[in-house]
Amino acid sequence: MRLNVRLYGALALTVIALVAAPPCRAQDKVALQLKWAHAFQFAGYYAALQQGYYRTAGLDVDIREGGAAVDVLKVLQDGKADFGVCTTSVLLEKPQDPQITVLGVIFQHSPAILLVPSRAGIRTLSDLKGHRLMDSPSSPDVAAMLKREGVDYAALPRVEHNGDPRDLISGKADAFVSYSTDEPFVLGQLGAPYRIFSPRAYGFDFYGDNLCTSAAQASAHPDRTRAFLAASLKGWDYALKHKEQIVDLILRQYPTNKTRAALMFEALQSEILIEPGLVPLGTQTAERWQSIANTYHDLGILADTRLPATLIYQGNQSWAPPWLGPALIGLLLFVIGAALAWLLYKQYMRRLELGLAKPKLSMIMAGLFICLTIPILFFILIYNYERNSDAIIATLRADVEKARQAAIENIETMIRNVAGTLRMVAEVAGDDPGFFRNEQSRDVLYQALASAPEIDGIYVSFEDGYHRVVTRIDDDRRRSDPEIPAAANWHSSFIDDFSAGANRQRHRTFFDTWENVVAEYSVPTSIDMRALPGYPAAKESRALVVTEPSINPDTGAPVLSVRVPIARNGEFIGVASANITLDVMSRFLATHRASRHSTTIVADPTDGTVVASPDKQKGLQVTDGKLDIARLQNMDDADVRAAYRLHTQMNQDEFVFPSPRDGQELSASFARFPESFGRPWEAVILTPTDDFIGQMKATNQKIVVLIIVLSAIELLLIYLLSRRLAQPIESISRDLKSVEELSFAQTSHRSSKVREIAQLQAAAALLRNSLQSFSAFAPVDVVKGLIKSGIPLALGVEKRTLTIFFSDLEDFSMLAERANPDDLLEQMSAYFEQVSRAISDEHGTVDKFIGDGIMAFWGAPIASADHALRACAGALRAARRMDQVNADWRRQGKPNFRLRIGLNSASVLVGNVGSTERFSYTVMGDGVNVASRLEGMNKSFGTTICISDSVFDAVSGEIVARPLRRVQVKGRKQEFMIYELLGMADSKDPELETRPDDKLLNDMTWVASRCFEQRDFTAAARHYREILQRFPGDPVAKSMLAACVPNLMPAAIDADWA
Repeated sequence: MRLNVRLYGALALTVIALVAAPPCRAQDKVALQLKWAHAFQFAGYYAALQQGYYRTAGLDVDIREGGAAVDVLKVLQDGKADFGVCTTSVLLEKPQDPQITVLGVIFQHSPAILLVPSRAGIRTLSDLKGHRLMDSPSSPDVAAMLKREGVDYAALPRVEHNGDPRDLISGKADAFVSYSTDEPFVLGQLGAPYRIFSPRAYGFDFYGDNLCTSAAQASAHPDRTRAFLAASLKGWDYALKHKEQIVDLILRQYPTNKTRAALMFEALQSEILIEPGLVPLGTQTAERWQSIANTYHDLGILADTRLPATLIYQGNQSWAPPWLGPALIGLLLFVIGAALAWLLYKQYMRRLELGLAKPKLSMIMAGLFICLTIPILFFILIYNYERNSDAIIATLRADVEKARQAAIENIETMIRNVAGTLRMVAEVAGDDPGFFRNEQSRDVLYQALASAPEIDGIYVSFEDGYHRVVTRIDDDRRRSDPEIPAAANWHSSFIDDFSAGANRQRHRTFFDTWENVVAEYSVPTSIDMRALPGYPAAKESRALVVTEPSINPDTGAPVLSVRVPIARNGEFIGVASANITLDVMSRFLATHRASRHSTTIVADPTDGTVVASPDKQKGLQVTDGKLDIARLQNMDDADVRAAYRLHTQMNQDEFVFPSPRDGQELSASFARFPESFGRPWEAVILTPTDDFIGQMKATNQKIVVLIIVLSAIELLLIYLLSRRLAQPIESISRDLKSVEELSFAQTSHRSSKVREIAQLQAAAALLRNSLQSFSAFAPVDVVKGLIKSGIPLALGVEKRTLTIFFSDLEDFSMLAERANPDDLLEQMSAYFEQVSRAISDEHGTVDKFIGDGIMAFWGAPIASADHALRACAGALRAARRMDQVNADWRRQGKPNFRLRIGLNSASVLVGNVGSTERFSYTVMGDGVNVASRLEGMNKSFGTTICISDSVFDAVSGEIVARPLRRVQVKGRKQEFMIYELLGMADSKDPELETRPDDKLLNDMTWVASRCFEQRDFTAAARHYREILQRFPGDPVAKSMLAACVPNLMPAAIDADWA
């Protein structure tokens, strides 16, 4: 009852195709040997080469054309090519030959088919006996199909295969082994009717083209093999998404005798065989290969059905054997039971050793009983469930078979009845062709139509172009034809024969009840009914023809057409036809089910076309804005799509699988119609197994639930007793964990009545309060590191490059003298809070508060590669938050604090300094002094944030900062450039973004500064005046203009100020 589908290729190949493979050596030359002449059959490799996928993978690929004389496997075994396009014949290699490895399967289905012309009168495979076969040596699936149908494949007369389907028309051959991607197009272009026998419709679903290499190649060059496979799959994905582009590429760069239309036909048919939307490109499974090997064995061409160890590419092979899943489940149940028993035993022994409790024998017995008996009980339940399921599944299969047989018989009966009616009409037309050229004949057609509710329309069409039809008028027809009168329920029309020439017309008559005409009119027409699907086949075969489902253009609804030839004196003169609506079949399938929730669908296994579905709408789809017949692989039913995918991958007709919609287990059955039916259809039946074993499963589930509930109550009692004692200790553990993270939220715990636990609670509270006080006097990160490291605190420093931050308040002494102490303290607290939080938000460390100043740094104690950028962001946040605070204070009438900040990046000493009894975590060095001096430089230039050249050089591409001038600070002999920080370059954060005016101010200042640094004081002065004209209050421009003036010549001063 469990589905074990191992997709050896799906997951790994998808990952390989999406993730870049490891690069090979630069332009590693490799050769790819094709098996035939250039065609869309190899489009993915052309696309990979043209799009540069091979080149990106480090491969220089030579694509070599194949042909009838080229043995790809021999070429690979001899080392004359590195990779090749192979078929399932890789299974037929002799053990002593070099082994072949299939990297991935491209065509999930073989294109091999058997074509027969309608003139040959071959309606079933058994009719092929004694007819001439134009055979291909590489079509074992065709051979298997013939063998199953009782045809002696070897005894059929052979005709040399030259690849020309015209030999079918000329009569040189009666049957032609061909590809569904090629020859049907040629016959269609020639207008020659034909019938297709597909091995897939008879249960033989072989792989088509696969990408292969020698096992030695894959082993010796694993990276190259992976790279080639990944690039090839990527090429196929591109080719299938850009068919027209690749067709043009083939016509342009690769010699081919195919036309563009033929290549496009091949592209569309290839996509059906590859099924990229159903399974990942390259998918292959061991089950499918094994099924093919078994077929070869049945044909007598393969002695050993065991798959070669190197057949499936190891890069995508699943390592898990099929028995591993059940074994792991059993092992897991045993381990869980044993572990639970061991844990209970250890817990009781620990309590016993600690003297906390002495376990009772009843408790031990209860625990052991639960741990040891429940798994066994579950095993018994599962075993009985599986045994009973087998019997019930047998009943399920019998009911499924009944539903399949009922569907087949109903459809056969329906078509047989319609065919019988048409034969009578054809006999009348054959005896008296002129009868249907008068109005009385429409009564005969009406009687035939009224006798069969499944017929939508019945008509006769003649070789001379004459056509007469009687149809029902339903809602679908009304919607499709606005000319139909509202009261009309029946319609009759006839079309003049070709002798009418340009005056040929369609004469239409409408009835509300038969014989009561409500409207009639005539319209010109040029339609040729001989071009209808099935007409040429009926003419050639002189037998009943049932067409593929199609959309009736008159109604927009799906129909089947049944055609019977009309003959007079042995000469073909036309056909009698009927269109069968699929509504009748859909209603039958909806009411005749294998079980209450089962689904039966009739489909054509050749391409998955849905013939009939219980839900008519699901049997349709919209393609390029047009209504079309759905296929099993894209039907609007997730269960059907999943069943078809698994049927394709496993090549099995009966299996169970989980529903992708709700996870319930479904039984799938794919059963072919008998060959005598005349169409290669199959019944697809999906049945929820719960419809048969649901009651038993529900009973088992109730028992399981009862056992679980009782066991849970026992376990709960044990848990509550142990929890009663452990809860206070767990609370203490949580408190200590919070303290480790410096989270000091107060928690309320009931004091334990156990003395030792109460002492632990008191100790934990004392530790929390102590660390809370300590963290208020030391950097938080330092405290966290100290707690987590467990290393005793000691004096010591290290050299590290940091960014140091100094800030203070302008004219704070004057403010302090005039302000009320309480008001000043309130404002200072707000100031310290805002700046400290800004530093903390950017992961900085506040070192100390120095009067009205703050010292901080980035890059310690936690190292940070972007410490300079973080420092700039912290400084901007501090300045702009203080702007907001000052705005509030102005509204309240309070004095404002003007913040000044200096930033410098330098190599300094950082660590614990002080005495043996009192430590301080701080930084020391010349870089610290420079940062302090830069903070003071703000006063000279009227700026807020002054940064050094080391900070600017570190983050120049990520900030907006304008140059001030070169300065020399106290303690430094060498001058260096300083800058004013205006904002972050690309930030949208209001606290960090560069304001629009600041961007212009920055650009203008850079121009002026360059002139100043080049000692072109005249130009510099002019540019600084331009800044003042645009920004009259800019203190930097005023300061720098004042610096320029002493260096100007008097004449320049007069000219500039004139």
